[in-house]
Formats: sequence, C-alpha cells, structure tokens
Amino acid sequence: MHEVPVMVRSRAWRLLGTLCLWGALMACQPTHSAGPAPGTASATGAAKNDKSAQEHLWRVNPSPQEGFEVVFELHDAPGPFARFGGAAHYQSFNCNFVTSEWAGTRSQPTKMILLAAEQIDTTHYRATFYRDGLLDEDYYGKGVCHWELIGVTVGFKATGAEVETNYSFDLDKKAWRDGGQDKRYYWKGDYPSLPIGGDNPGRQNPDGFSAAFRGNLFSISATVRAKP
Repeated sequence: MHEVPVMVRSRAWRLLGTLCLWGALMACQPTHSAGPAPGTASATGAAKNDKSAQEHLWRVNPSPQEGFEVVFELHDAPGPFARFGGAAHYQSFNCNFVTSEWAGTRSQPTKMILLAAEQIDTTHYRATFYRDGLLDEDYYGKGVCHWELIGVTVGFKATGAEVETNYSFDLDKKAWRDGGQDKRYYWKGDYPSLPIGGDNPGRQNPDGFSAAFRGNLFSISATVRAKP
C-alpha cells in the first residue's frame, strides 16, 4: 500500500480546469470562437437559463492588449512530462442571469479560455494568458458586464493518459505582472500515477510536507513576462 501526503484541494475553478476538462486543455490551443454580436436577438437573452445556454453570449476578445507570457521550468522531475496545457478563468461580478425561475436562483457569468501552450524542451514550457481575454459588453440589456481574470492554471502529465497524476500549477495572482515569479513543490511518489490518481496541486513551501516526504520532492518554477 502506498502512503501519500495529504493535499488540500481548493478553488473550484482550478479543479474544473485541471480535472474535468483535462482533455480539452491538452489540445494546447486557445479558444477564439466569438459569439453573436450584442444587439442581435440571440445576444439579448437565451432560450434557456442555464449556463450552457448563456455561454454563446460571452465573447472572446479578438484583439487583447494585456498579455503575459509565462515560462515554467521543471527542477529534478521524476520523469518526462509530454502533456502540458492550461486555462485562464474569468468571472463577471456585476452581472448575473437566472439559473432557475422556479427557485428564483441566479448565477454570475464565468468562462474558461484555453491557453496557447507549448513545450520548449524537456524542462521548459510556455503559456500565454490575457487579463482582457473577454469583451466587456452589455450582454443582458442591463448595463455593461465587466470581466475579471480570476485564475490561471496549468497542468503537467507524463503522457496525457486519463489515469495519470495531473500536476497542476495555480499561478499566484502576485505573479500576474512583468517579472513575476512563482514556485510549487510536488511529491515524486505519485509519478506517473497511483491507484488513487487525481490532481496534485503542489505546495508553495517544502515545509508543507511531512519530514517523510520532504526528501523526495521536485519543483516547478514560473517566470512571467509582459507581452510587448
């Protein structure tokens, strides 16, 4: 039986981006599809009130200006990582839509955009994200919805197989700037996978691991640069 360190799972958007939607992330392609223009019949409301019916309203910015490139470097990794991908997560806090007319419940718009991501060499990986990845527009005829970037998450897998451990990296907001840096530490023992599988989000400090695991760690560092 394998003994594994307990990892704290937090931030629902990170889990959605790195677990439920891993197959999409591994495509390593940004999402460029744009919905119908505001003012059209379909842009002023959806036939249904659930998120899937709203999704087409929220438009990707075709010419974002606030871009950042982040390079990840693996240090003393337990083996190769052939699959790398990620997503930027956005939310509009000043807008909402009905999710259940019967219950009277509402939800705020949230959208994920896949990152343009690539492997540079055996230890370096690159991804691009944008603060202004979505267009601020009047999607519901009640005023402009303002989008905020709320998370940037990437994931590494040995080959991309579903059963493999996903080593995820939730880029700290303090690093969303030119010259920003971040780092995560991971236990090597679940590479490439363990029967329990799942997500390994890493820790910001090796002291977060018990002494029994501290001598068997690898790390991933991130360096952010503003795109010209």
